[in-house]
Amino acid sequence: MANYVIKEMPTGMGNGKKGRIYPKMQVYTEFDYDKVVELINVNSPAFSEATVRGVLDTLAVVMKSYLPLGHTMKIDNLGVFSLSLEFADDDIQKKYHHVRAKGVNFKVDKRMVEAINKENSFERTTSNPSSPSPYTLEERLQRALSHIDQHGFITLQEYANLNRLSYSTASRELAKLVADPQSGIKPKGAASHKVWVRK
Repeated sequence: MANYVIKEMPTGMGNGKKGRIYPKMQVYTEFDYDKVVELINVNSPAFSEATVRGVLDTLAVVMKSYLPLGHTMKIDNLGVFSLSLEFADDDIQKKYHHVRAKGVNFKVDKRMVEAINKENSFERTTSNPSSPSPYTLEERLQRALSHIDQHGFITLQEYANLNRLSYSTASRELAKLVADPQSGIKPKGAASHKVWVRK
């Protein structure tokens, strides 16, 4: 289950009338490079984390080398990358302008979007990830145990999303629950393969 919040576009934008409302994904955690490498390794254990890092680092080098030459790069089921440009000076009257790279555009592969919609449902929430969870600790534990009863285990990210906590807060809380002999929850596995199950 994924969460979203309702936002309103400032008045005057869009059609110039009352601000248009739109759904926005509720983001709880930004995965850094190390976490992305770990997740790829978890989903494809045949590739070591060192191999994954090598491929990602090389992809960045290839993009840096070939996008400025007028090429776009398409990765099936992911999307197309292309370079965007901007004028380096503000004098629009100049006959010749200095141009530089502004950024890298990304157009997602529609198959990626179709797969996301097929495998996920979205629920509206009014909570802010920086705000305390709307559930008490006892409620969070019971929600986790119910998830474990249904799926056999719960991951750190699932615990965070289920209880509307940040990734780091969820990690600290699970450590406290494991230390409590009355919680009924214990860890299984290690590192990237670590999950939590019933005692």
